[in-house]
Amino acid sequence: MRPLLLILVCGSCFAQDVLFLRSGEKRSGRLAGLDEKSYRLQVPLPPAPGMPAGGAPMFATVTIPRADVAQIEFAPDPVREEKLKAATPERIAEADAIWVALAPWLAVPRSPAGRAGCVLGGLLLQSGDPAKAGRALELFSQIEAASWNEADRMAARQGRLRAMVATGRAKEAVREAGELAAVTENPEVLIEAKFLLATAAEADLRKFLEDNPRWQDDGAAIPERKRLYNETLDLFLFPALFYGSDSGPAARGLWRAAKIYELCGEPARAIECARDIAAMYPGSSFARQASDLIASLPEAVRSLDPEKEAREGTVAKAEDPAPAPEDKPIRKTTKKKTNEKKTQK
Repeated sequence: MRPLLLILVCGSCFAQDVLFLRSGEKRSGRLAGLDEKSYRLQVPLPPAPGMPAGGAPMFATVTIPRADVAQIEFAPDPVREEKLKAATPERIAEADAIWVALAPWLAVPRSPAGRAGCVLGGLLLQSGDPAKAGRALELFSQIEAASWNEADRMAARQGRLRAMVATGRAKEAVREAGELAAVTENPEVLIEAKFLLATAAEADLRKFLEDNPRWQDDGAAIPERKRLYNETLDLFLFPALFYGSDSGPAARGLWRAAKIYELCGEPARAIECARDIAAMYPGSSFARQASDLIASLPEAVRSLDPEKEAREGTVAKAEDPAPAPEDKPIRKTTKKKTNEKKTQK
C-alpha cells in the first residue's frame, strides 16, 4: 500500500492529463509530446528510499500508441487561462510561448490549442506591425485547416479575413466575407463578416469624400454618396440593432457609426451613438472613448437630442400633416430596446 500512496500524493502535486484507453483503462500524468503513432506521457514516480517527504517529484516517460487512446482529457491550467485572458499586444511573448507549447496538439480533440492560437493571432493583428500581421495570417490559416474544434476554426476564419485586409488583400477578403455573410447562420460569424464589409465600405466612403469635396453640388455624385453613407452605417449598426446583447460587437459598431457621423458633419447623431454606448455598454472598451467624445463637443451640441426631436416631429406631423422633403435622407438610429438579442432563425 505504501508505494501506491506515495504515487497518489506525488500525483496530487500537479494537474494531470488523463488518457482514456479503448481497453477501458485510464493513464494519468503530464503529456510530454506526440508523433504520428504515439503519445508520450510523463507519469509521477514514488520517492526513492531515503528521500525526504515533500521533495521535488520525479517522473518517468511512457509511450502509448495513439491507436490505443479513445479520448484525452487535458488538465485545466488556471495560470495559462489567466495569461490568455490578460494578454495584450505588449505581452505577445507570453501568448506566443503558450501557443508553441500547445500547437502540436491542435488537431487532438479537447485540446485548447486552437483557442490559444486565435488569441495570439488577435494580438499580432492589434500590434499594427505588417510583419506580425503576416504571421497572424499564417497562424489563422493553420488553425482553420487543422483545429479539431469547429468554433475555433470559425474564429480563425474570421481572423484570417482580418489578416488578409491587414496584409493588402482587402478585395479578396471582402469578397469572401460577402459570401460568408450570405450563407452563415452563426450570429458571431455573421457579425464579424458584416464588420469587415463595413470597414471596406467606410474606406470607400472616405475615398469618395476625399475625391469629391463638393459632392453636394454635383447631382451625379449625390446618389453615390448616399449609397455609401447608408451602406456603411447599416453594416456598422447591424450588431446593435439585431444582437444588442452582444456588448462587444454592439459597442464597437456604435462607436464606428459615431465616427462616420462625425466624418459627415453630423455631431448630433455622433453624440447619440456615444450616449447609447455609455448607457447600454458602460463596461465595454469603447465606453471611455464615448464619454471623451461627449465631453469634447461644445455644450450646444451636447444639449441636442435627435430622438426627442424625432418624437416631437412625429407629433407635429400627426397634428398638421405635411410632406417630408424628398432630399432629406432617412437615417437609422439605435434604440435602447435593441439590447435584446434577436431570436436566431
